[in-house]
Formats: sequence, structure tokens, C-alpha cells
Amino acid sequence: MRARMLTRFLGVIAAAMVMVPAMEAGAQPTRPANGPREVDPGWHCLTHATVHAEPGVVIEDATVVVRDGVIVSVVAGGDAPAGARVWDCTGLHVYPGLIESYKTVAAATPEAGAPGSHWVSRVHAQRSALDGAGLSAEARDSMRKDGFVVAQIVPEGGIFMGQSAVVLLSEPGNGSAGDSNDVMRTSVFDCVAFERGGWGADNYPGSLMGSIAVVRQTLMDAPWYARAVAAHEKDPARHEAPERNDALMALGTGGEGRALMFDVDNELDLMRADKVAREAGREAILVGCGTEFRRLGAVAKTGRMMILPVTMAEQPKVDTPGDRDSVTLRELKTWEESPANVARVRGAGVGVALTASKLRRGESFWANTRKMIEAGVSEDDALAMLTTVPAEMLGVGDYVGRVAAGYSASMIVCDKPLFEKDREIRDMWVGGERFEVNAPADKTFDGKWAVSFSTGDAHTGTMAISGKSLSIEVAAPEGDQAEPEAAVEAEAAEEAAEEAAAPEVETEGEDAKKDEKPKTTKLNGKSVVVDTPRVSAVMTAKDWWGDGATLIWGVADGDTITGTGEKADGERFSWRATREADDDADAEADDEKEDADGGDKDGDEKQDEASKFEAPVTTALPFGAFGYDGLPAQRTVLLTNATIWTSGPDGVLENGWMLVRDGRVSAIGSGAMRGGVPSGTETIDCGGRHVTPGLIDAHSHTGISGGVNEGTHAVTAEVRIRDVLNPDDIGYYRELAGGLTSSHEMHGSANPIGGQTQVIKLRWGCEDADGLYLEEASPCIKFALGENVKQSNGRYPQSRMGVEALIRDRFTAAREYAASWKRYNALSDSSRRDAVAPRRDLELEALAEILAGERLIHCHSYRQDEILMLCRVADDFGFKIGAFQHVLEGYKVAEAIKKSAIGGSTFTDWWAYKMEVFDAIPENGAIMHEVGVCVSFNSDSDELSRRMNLEAAKAVKYGGVEPAEALKFVTINPAKQLGCDDRVGSLEVGKDADFVIWSGSPLSSLSRCESTWIDGREYFSIEKDREMRASAEREKSRIIQKILGGGEKGDSGRRGRRMASVTLGDGAAHTHEASGGAESDAERVFFWSLLNGLDPFAHRQGDCGCGASSVLHH
Repeated sequence: MRARMLTRFLGVIAAAMVMVPAMEAGAQPTRPANGPREVDPGWHCLTHATVHAEPGVVIEDATVVVRDGVIVSVVAGGDAPAGARVWDCTGLHVYPGLIESYKTVAAATPEAGAPGSHWVSRVHAQRSALDGAGLSAEARDSMRKDGFVVAQIVPEGGIFMGQSAVVLLSEPGNGSAGDSNDVMRTSVFDCVAFERGGWGADNYPGSLMGSIAVVRQTLMDAPWYARAVAAHEKDPARHEAPERNDALMALGTGGEGRALMFDVDNELDLMRADKVAREAGREAILVGCGTEFRRLGAVAKTGRMMILPVTMAEQPKVDTPGDRDSVTLRELKTWEESPANVARVRGAGVGVALTASKLRRGESFWANTRKMIEAGVSEDDALAMLTTVPAEMLGVGDYVGRVAAGYSASMIVCDKPLFEKDREIRDMWVGGERFEVNAPADKTFDGKWAVSFSTGDAHTGTMAISGKSLSIEVAAPEGDQAEPEAAVEAEAAEEAAEEAAAPEVETEGEDAKKDEKPKTTKLNGKSVVVDTPRVSAVMTAKDWWGDGATLIWGVADGDTITGTGEKADGERFSWRATREADDDADAEADDEKEDADGGDKDGDEKQDEASKFEAPVTTALPFGAFGYDGLPAQRTVLLTNATIWTSGPDGVLENGWMLVRDGRVSAIGSGAMRGGVPSGTETIDCGGRHVTPGLIDAHSHTGISGGVNEGTHAVTAEVRIRDVLNPDDIGYYRELAGGLTSSHEMHGSANPIGGQTQVIKLRWGCEDADGLYLEEASPCIKFALGENVKQSNGRYPQSRMGVEALIRDRFTAAREYAASWKRYNALSDSSRRDAVAPRRDLELEALAEILAGERLIHCHSYRQDEILMLCRVADDFGFKIGAFQHVLEGYKVAEAIKKSAIGGSTFTDWWAYKMEVFDAIPENGAIMHEVGVCVSFNSDSDELSRRMNLEAAKAVKYGGVEPAEALKFVTINPAKQLGCDDRVGSLEVGKDADFVIWSGSPLSSLSRCESTWIDGREYFSIEKDREMRASAEREKSRIIQKILGGGEKGDSGRRGRRMASVTLGDGAAHTHEASGGAESDAERVFFWSLLNGLDPFAHRQGDCGCGASSVLHH
């Protein structure tokens, strides 16, 4: 708590501030000194420094006085107070120490099932980052070397990870982090992440939507729990105590005013975290991922403070033709534009603090920070995001983040401005304690020296020293003057193999031939130690001093060094060097240093020039190929000379026309147009083409992030597909190209009662996932029967009898839940004030909506017996089923389906892929239609959904259904099953202008979709697609050439397990860990799919989220 910080700092600061106006009086001791006065070890003075007191404020020739860990004064000029230890900072820069905004640490995790523990093992909001050892001495030292003096530490792991704390990065004490004097604040934020496990009841949640559901439910439970506890304490006789739950107690009692801190993996999760926090009415800080620029508008709209890493996308591999063919434009553009992420987010008006966390292996915090500055962040902004901004965010802005009187003496001392490439941090001050990071380089010996030896064939030469680099250039031995160059190279190679760690011998033989000068050899020293007045090095020169390493050392006296050498055999010799007075000596010494270090100044300048940040700003959505700069314009359009399949009462209109205005069908008919045409109307002469309503897929799994199933539990009605829709999924664009305009995004079929589904429109290019929702559709939920649910997990139920028993039990519980709320809501206002409301249970709430007729069941089913079972359950509990999905034996029980459900949504010709579907027949849909069932055809596939018109044609082929009726199977009928037929599914006046223009009959395999419209906006056309394909190829080639031409190398530098990264399906990079032997079934399916040209991550018919693709996603 904040009191912990005040205890440590306020007393010291108050004393220091009182001391300032009356320093002399307050400093007089009462006891006389018996000898020289003692120096106060906590009293320091830094003089003649350039102090960057805070962003934008610089004080030249400043004096900083520190006492007892607190800055007493910062003034220009000024004298050091008597008794203080003086640190001469002439030529040095002093900055406020940096603040690490997010650093995870290990902390004790409550044992699962222990008293007071949450039923979800990943919820442990009661723990603190101070419950463990905190930051180790090594971690603190590493962070100080990067300039950090304060860190917010966060418990590692979990959904509700626990409470963070703010600590100074001084040397750690013994015991737990909470016992240390460096703690500034405790219980700063409740930290949250969307962590999830694998399949199995013990791993709940096993999906992203499950993790979000846990967060939502827990944030609802916390205030209820606090009220229940308070009511029990007030009147224990009337109010029963709730079961002990330490996590809810931490979140609800005193925690409701504490902000949340969400750690997210991508920009879509960032928006999901914002929504969940907003639902709960909680303030939130968002810890980002480095790719927020890909959906900048939606990110900025959150209005949340963000902590952003300075990580940047790894350079894609484009070395081989295969690499260049497989890399996506999205990957390339992410790499190109990621350095500008912070600049763009900051430029969008978002408050930003920076973190060194989340760097990939091999990334450097300071190198990336400089790239970030090159990409548009000012140095003052960068400093603010590392000092004043995080200090205010963490509630310690009055104590750290500035070099000012009254602040903690936590500073950086460096030799150059902080963000310069070659600057060096000399000292770190943390709470008044000095840590030397880099001692100043000893330049006593820097320069060029004439050297002579008392042994060897070469008695004289030139020695160049720069810092810790030393080289000697001497004449080559006589025997080598005429030696062929090849022989020299062969000998050099042989020596290199024998002495891998030794510096190489460079022979300037070629120059000697050209200039007719004697050959020289340059010997580069290693293990150079400069400790004035002494210098030493290790040399290797076989031709002069024999095999092995030769040690040389010497002592300087003015401009002369007198030294001794010792060969590998123990023989000693003397040497002497005299400083040369050459004006170019320093420059030559620097050249020698560069040569010794393998450097190339000109090359570095060229590389710096090549690496200057240049990248166009991508505003199109989705980010990558086929993106739109804003939604397509809503147009007023008159379609003429078309064959219009209305799927409504008008049937098929020959020589038809349709007026579209304000996103709706304004008028429609055939022959001569009736009524006037609004001014500015655009006319499209269809030239005999066919127009249909936009197609609707009643069963899809396209664009679902983090798992299609929450398969860990048998009942997961609390999870919501709308939480995890991915508007970036390229599958949506491909479906638009096939005339699809709406789809029913469904939970998988791993459990008897699955999650809530979502009906969407394929509004490609919308700002966020909210733009996809078709809100007017009926809320729906996924149920499932058969083999999937009774064998997908090692949990109840394990039989079809158990499936029915479970469903009946949960509906009974939901009925009781609804009754409890009805009783509570019936109480008078005065009675309700004294009562505790029932706990909101999101699972039972969704099931109660079914009983109330407010939510429709869409049930995965195959066999007639299980179809009849659910019909009887619906009759018993008094609700109507939305649709039986797949329903492959629906033709056997069509009358029962007609009575108990709105309809059936079936496959056309998928059967025999497992035992329970062996009785499927292609006439199924036609037979149910004849009986009067509302029939639709669905895809259950990312691929089949691109050609739903041909699925409708199969009703004609197999069942003899009239073509106009067959088209309804993918237009108005699925709309009826989804409760949105008043908006979509047919072309009628007043309905949404969702339509498709076809080159010919929509039921012909020779026809193609030429244009797809949603809400009167053209989202796809063949012409526009052709342009975007060409544009994407040009952009891809440009960036590939940028990588190849820049001579940049991949920066992964990874070691360890073999990984294969594949970009497929949803446009994200899926990383597959290869086991070496490919033993697992998932691996076999993965590689089999690749070899057969299939996307391993795409959902296919019959899987319903339970096939290999689902395993691979996990």
C-alpha cells in the first residue's frame, strides 16, 4: 500500500527539505570533534554536470547535492558543501533514473483446492509480487546497467496474476521481497492476462474465449462477494456467510477502487481487454505487444494508458525463392513499420510508458529505443515515457522520475547524451547509493609509439594503442619477402585452425607487390590491460617469438614505455617504446582500434545510412494485403437489365431492376421502372447478369481466435464467440469473393452445451470486431450431441444417456436460477436494500434465456435417436430449437424437427467420414424441405463457404428442388433460422441491400461472383480485386528488395528446439514445434496437409472444431 512508500520516503524528504533553508544551523553538532571530522557516508555532491532534470529541462554546469538518499538541491554553478563527498562530473550528463513499468517475477501460487482458493486454478488475485524473492541481485544489476532505478514487479503466471508492487533497484536484502526496504508501493494494480491451458477439466479455461469468460465472471463475482461478506458480518443470523474465496476478497474488499493491468499478446487482445474492463466499470492499464499500429484507430479509441514494449518484428526470411513465395505482405509490412509503433500510438493521443520486457532473444533495449527515436519519437518524449510518465502512472511521481530537490537520488551518470549510439553509462545512483557501471577509459597510452625489441628478426616497428586495443606493425621476416601469396594464405589458415582463439596475422603482400615496399605484418593483441602506468597484452607471432602465446608488459614513464616479454618457452626479452609526435597519431590509433575490432567506419556510416527508418504509413484495414482505407462508400445505385432472384414473394424477376439507397433496398421490380430515380443515382446495367441476395452460411468457424472450442468442461454456456472474432482473417475476404455476405460463427462441438454464437456480416475493413456484428439477429448458443461430446474429453458424460441427463440437469438449474432472480426483483425497495442479490451466473443466465425464448439453440446432431431426444427435452421445458446443425438423419424424423425446431441446417453430400454418419444421404435436405422443415445448407468449412451457391445447386441435382427454392437454402432459410430474416436473406423493399451480381445463373458451376455488396457498399469486385492483387505484389517486391538490398541479416539468433513458422488461414504466424520424429497424430496431420496443399489450420467439414485443426490451434 501507499503507506509503505510514505514510511520510507516522506520522513527523509521532509527532513531534507527542512534542512535546505537552514543548512548551517541544522548541521551544527553539539558534541565537539575529538580529531578530524567524520565524513557523512550519505552526503554526496556531483559537480559540473549537465543535468537533464526532466524532459525538456537541462541545467548546465550543475551541482547536485544528495543527502541520505534524497536530492537536497540542484543548481547551476554552486559550491559543494563542506563535508560532502565530491564527484567531479565535468563533461558528464546526469539524467533521472529510468522506470521499468512492467517486470514479472516469480511469486508463490496458492495450492489448487486449498481453503480459500478460487475454483479456477489460474485465478490468484490475492497474491502479491512481494510474496516471493522478487528481483534477484543479478536481475537488478542487469537492469541498473541499462539505466533503470525503479521497477513495477508483477507476479508471473495466471489469469488474475495478483497485485503488483513498485521497488527501488538497490541491492536486495535477505528474505522475501516484502521484507526489503526498497519497497515503494504495494497493491498498485490487479494484474490480468488471458492465460489458458490445454484440453482437460483441470486446464479450464482451454481457449481465449474461456479465459475472457473467467475474467468477466470473476469481476462480477468480486463486488457481489464483498456485499455478501458485509451482509453476513452485519446480520449473521439472517445472511449466511459465502464460502471463503481469498481471490474474490482481494478483488472486492478494497480492490474495487484498484485499476486493472492487462498484459496482452496482440492488438486484438488489447481491444478485448478494454471491453472487459469497461463492462466491469474498472479503470485499466494495457500492457501492449508492439503491433498496435496495425489497428491504430481502434487502439486509440480505447482511451487507455498503455505500457508498450520496444520490441520490433523479426526480419522475415527472404533468402530463397521458397521464402519469398511463402512470406506474406502482412509479415513484411509488420517488419517494416514496427519501429514506428510507439511514435504512431503516441501521435494518436494515447498516453504511453515504455518497458524493456517482451524483447525477443537477441534484441537490445537501447538499440531498439534508438530505432524508435529514428522512427519519429522525440528524445524528450522517449525520456518522459521512461521517467515522468511511468512515475505518475505508478503513483510515485512525487519521488522518482526527476532530478530535483525532494526527489529520490536515483540517477544516471553517462559520458554523452543518453540516447546517443556510443554513449556509456558510468554510474547509477539508486536511492543515494552509487553503483559504478563503467569506469572511465584510461587513455594514458592512446596514440602511436615507435617500438623496438631485443629479440626476433624484426627489431623495430610501430605500436598503436587506443583504449583497450593494441596492435604492432613490424616488417615481415626476410624469408617471407618472396614467399608466394598462396603459401602465406595456407600458412595463415593452418595457424588459424591451430590457434582458433588467437588474433589473425594480416599480411600486406599485395600492397607490397604494387608499391614495391617491404612486406609488413600487423599483430593484434588480445587480453589488453591498461592500468596506468602499466600496460600488458598477449601476442601471437610464430615467426618472431615461436609457437604459443607471448606475453608483453611494460611501465610508462612520460613518453617512454620500458617493458619485458616472455615467450611460451619461458625465455624473456626486453622492449622499449617511445611516443611519436605525429599529428595523425590519434586518427591512426583509432583506425588501428577499428581494424582490431573488425570495424569499418565508412561501412558503418553506409550501414547507418541504409538503416535510416523509412516506411509508408499503412492505414488500410485489415493490415496487409486487400485492405481498405475506410469502409467502401455507401452508394445510391440502380441495377437494371438483370435477372433478380429475390428469395422473397416476388420470386425470380426477369428483366428486373432494383434501386439501392441508404444501404437498403428502396424499390424493386421488373420491366419499366416505377417511380422516379433520386438525383446522383449511379446506374449499373447488368447486361443480363443475375442478382441474388447475399448468401448466408448457417454454420461457420472462420475468424475465431484462440480456439473454436472451450472443451475443458461439459457445459460452457458462459463463453462467447463475439469476444474472439478476428476481423483480420483473410477467410472473410475469400468468402466475399464467393458471394457470402453473412455467416453464423459458432462454438465447436466438443461439449453438450457449448458457447454463445455470433451472427455477423462480412464487413471486410471494419475498424474492429464490433463492426462485424449483425446485432438484430437472435442470440444463439451451440449445443452438440453424439460422438464428439461423449468422447472428446475424459470427463462426464461418456454416453448418450449421460448427455441427456446433463442437459436436463442444467436446464433445471437454470429454471431455479431464473426463479431466484424473480423472487429478488419482486421485493419492495426497502426489502431489497437489506437483501443480498443472487450471484450472477453467466452460464445459467444464458440457459435461462433459452427457457425464456430469448436465445436459440443450434445443435450439432447426426443420429435420429439423439435428434428426437433433444426435441423431447425442448417440449418438456417449453422452448423451440433454432436449428439442428448437420442433421444427417433428419430425413428420418423430419416431422419431429418441424414441430420442435425452426429448421435444420445440413451438409449437402458429406457422409461416411465416421460411423455415426453412415446413414447420411444427399437427398436429406430435399426430403426435409418436402415435409415442411425450413432447410438450409451450411459449410462448417473455411473453404466450402466460398461456394455456397453450388451447395444450393446440389438440392436441384440430388433432390429435384426447384432452382429458386434451392437458392433459399443459402439465403432466406438460414436467415429465418438465425432470427434475422427481417433484415437479410431476400431482396425486398426495406431490407438491407446485401446482394451479389453473378456472371450467370447462381446455380451454375460456370458462373462466378463478379461483385458483392453489403449495406449498399461494394466489398468485393473482380476489378477491384485485380487492382489489389497487383498492388500487393508490388508492395511485397518493394519490401523484399529493401531487405535484400539493405544487406541486413535475420536477427533471430535463436537456439534450442527446432521450430517451423507457417503463415496460414487466419493470417497469423503459427509456430509449430517439431519433435524430430513426428510421433504425434497432430504432427502427422500437419505435414500431410502441407504436402497435399491444404491449410493445416483451416476448419473443414465434419470437424466442427474437434478435428486436427483445433488441436493445432491449441
